[in-house]
Amino acid sequence: MPQTAADRSPSLVPFQIVMGATTAAVGGIVAVLGEIRSELNVGGTSIGIIVASGFISSFVAQIALSPLADRGYGRIMAIYGTIISALALFLMSQADSVTVWIVARSMVGFAGGMLLPGLRRAATVLDPQRSGENLGKLAASEIFGFMIGPVAAAALVEVGDAHLPFIVFGVAMILFLPVVFRLPPDNGRQSTRTQNPLGLLRYRRLQGAIILVSGYFLMVGAFESVLPLMFTDRGGSAFHIGLAFTAFCIPIMAVSRHAGRLADRHSAAHIAISGMAISTFFVLTYGFIPGLLWLVIVMMIAGIADGYGYTAGQVAVSQSVPEDRQAAALGLMGAAEVLAAGMSALPSAALYEHHGDKVAWLAVGSSTLIILAIGTSRLRGTQPISHAESSH
Repeated sequence: MPQTAADRSPSLVPFQIVMGATTAAVGGIVAVLGEIRSELNVGGTSIGIIVASGFISSFVAQIALSPLADRGYGRIMAIYGTIISALALFLMSQADSVTVWIVARSMVGFAGGMLLPGLRRAATVLDPQRSGENLGKLAASEIFGFMIGPVAAAALVEVGDAHLPFIVFGVAMILFLPVVFRLPPDNGRQSTRTQNPLGLLRYRRLQGAIILVSGYFLMVGAFESVLPLMFTDRGGSAFHIGLAFTAFCIPIMAVSRHAGRLADRHSAAHIAISGMAISTFFVLTYGFIPGLLWLVIVMMIAGIADGYGYTAGQVAVSQSVPEDRQAAALGLMGAAEVLAAGMSALPSAALYEHHGDKVAWLAVGSSTLIILAIGTSRLRGTQPISHAESSH
């Protein structure tokens, strides 16, 4: 007699905790980039290289390792990812050159690339009938961590210096290891062998969904590399940067679960396209908004659209492949995310440094709209796969 979803559904909470802790460390890095630029006396291009290195190493990890999570190794990957992240954070606390920062940021990116596919797979297989809602919950935890990290880092900078946050975050990751060791086992349908995740790109629906998410993450790369510099140049401190990212993340976190529930019941692809397109139109205006306060207000409004677009994009990817290939597909998505963000981070920072905020944000927004259009064309005429039916 086959197991029901209820029979094999451990709590999502431990996975949410791991996700939040991981993204908090990444968010803390973003908050101090302006301080690091001043301390190292480097330009925006160097900061862009540091940010891009983390995205690229995460890309490699997710492409190479995500199929292992489909074979039941997600918890082991989470343990090693947490340890590597802690070591990288301790290295950041001692970093005194761009080279060391690149190495440390690459380690953090690789650690995240080990963690994410397994965590996202867990959200989709715990209860196939509510995979979208669970992905929304996980996304809310992801955003919560990214929201808390910058605020905590900014407060620690005020107490000490730009290196103190990484000592504290590194210690926290070590203390957090017992939670990772106790992650529930994966009881979903698993793959019997390691398969090349690139083979999944034969699914045209998966192609379209991944292209959509890639377009969205062009903007994320610019957020990480340009916004800290932009706020610093406008007179903001690390604390102001942390508050700005918090204000942006609150609406995303607030709507993520509802977005996932909607994506379960309606077209995840249509919700993703609409949310991402609205968010992009806001981004096109960032360079024309004066000061800091109005920029933060517009970011908060855009965050609502981001919450729906980002969550529904993950659901669209999940619904493009069978249950036993969830980690591989979501790993491909994660790899595409960080590749797009990494490709965007350096040129966006360079555009900002040499041509100003208007040119930088217009270039980012226009490129995103073009990619969203391509993704939409690939999705047209395809149908999602129901995990609730295929899991039995």
